[in-house]
Amino acid sequence: MQPGEMRNKIESLIKELLAVMQVRKNYGPDHKLTKEAVGNLHKGLDSILSCQAEVTIGIVGDEFAFERQPFYEASKNMGNFINHLKELKIERITFLKGLSSKELEDFFGIITMDAVSMEKSGGIKVLAASVGLQFIAFSKIYLGQAGAAGEGLDINLTAKQNIQEGIDFLTRISEGINSKEPLDVRSAYFFVNKIIGNLFQNKESLFILTNIKSHDEYTFLHSLNVAILTLAQAESLGVKQEYLTEIGVAALLHDAGKLILSGEIINKKGKLDPADLEKIRLHPVDGAKVLLDSAEANPLGAIVSFEHHLRYDTQGYPQRIYGGKPNVASMMVAIADIYDALRSKRAYHEEMAPEKTYEEMTKMAGTHLEPDLVENFFKIIGVFPPGTLVELDNKAVGLVVKESLSDIKRPQIEVLYNGQGEKEKEPYIINLLEKDSESGNYKYSIVKSILLTDKYELPQKYH
Repeated sequence: MQPGEMRNKIESLIKELLAVMQVRKNYGPDHKLTKEAVGNLHKGLDSILSCQAEVTIGIVGDEFAFERQPFYEASKNMGNFINHLKELKIERITFLKGLSSKELEDFFGIITMDAVSMEKSGGIKVLAASVGLQFIAFSKIYLGQAGAAGEGLDINLTAKQNIQEGIDFLTRISEGINSKEPLDVRSAYFFVNKIIGNLFQNKESLFILTNIKSHDEYTFLHSLNVAILTLAQAESLGVKQEYLTEIGVAALLHDAGKLILSGEIINKKGKLDPADLEKIRLHPVDGAKVLLDSAEANPLGAIVSFEHHLRYDTQGYPQRIYGGKPNVASMMVAIADIYDALRSKRAYHEEMAPEKTYEEMTKMAGTHLEPDLVENFFKIIGVFPPGTLVELDNKAVGLVVKESLSDIKRPQIEVLYNGQGEKEKEPYIINLLEKDSESGNYKYSIVKSILLTDKYELPQKYH
């Protein structure tokens, strides 16, 4: 869809929002005309969300805006509507693919409230959570933020924002668990739906971020990476979106039991003593209890939390009293969990090279891990996943930017440094599947992966 065409659709969408507000005010929420107006709005949103995973509109000054561009003319006739939203402290509204007419009706039940009633009810986010909005979210506009009035078309930026939102969410979850507060599962559902949308747009952006990571927030980043890598597996197997969401939330919260543990145990260097080891081994059970205690949690979350350290051959921990092999979601989470743990630098072990990780996990297939799922996992991300720095046989150094479906050892590379170690002024993409027309041999091959150090500088877009 052309930018101008999308902008026209967004302008029509905003007008439909106002139309529903007016009809609902005149006839009430259950009238036939109100239902029809909501239906028309839903069709308009479906048309937009068939082209992209999410759409965000915002209020800048006294105008509605999309992609940082205000709708000056349309906003002239919407002054009362804009002022009402501002009184409710609504600056941005995001709609995600998967939105139903029922959720739209619940959405209007909230935004038709007056500001005083909303304040007494706890504010917009509390009300959104109370009615179970999963595909609509409200947020503030931050000055200087790229795409302030709309999420923009920069999928790399969107991926980065999703990661930061995930860290913020898991930080709140951790604080809430330790304060004995109810688990905010609704926020988990909304966040996972955003990740799913980003996967549909360009999963490589998320894969790169799972590899280029800070080690300072390992516990939270690990849970995010496991969710991303599990969703990629489930999506590749053709799982429908409603089930993808459930699997994604379960993966995101698989280590909920670890959030109860002290940082001293999690980050302890060297071998754990028996008491610490016992606490670690209890975290699957503790996590399952936390999730079962949440009225909003799906049972799958508790199952995955309990089973993610159970092996394919039913060994592992905690000990199973009955039942057969773990749930397929648990087995996908186990693969993502082990992969990210091996690929991360921790207090007690160094980061394992991706090619070595591939070898180790292949050995685990059939005992620790389900063999077909392991094979599928590496078909998705490759031996050298996006975000891996590699050295080629001509001594050039580059970053893997896209996996290869036909050969898991021959991805696409963005060459950053030439064979003499000089930084390329204009980095360029090569496909390792390319062959020399005369010899029939591959033009380039990966010799080894390289740890990201100060010696190599990545382009700003990957920071």
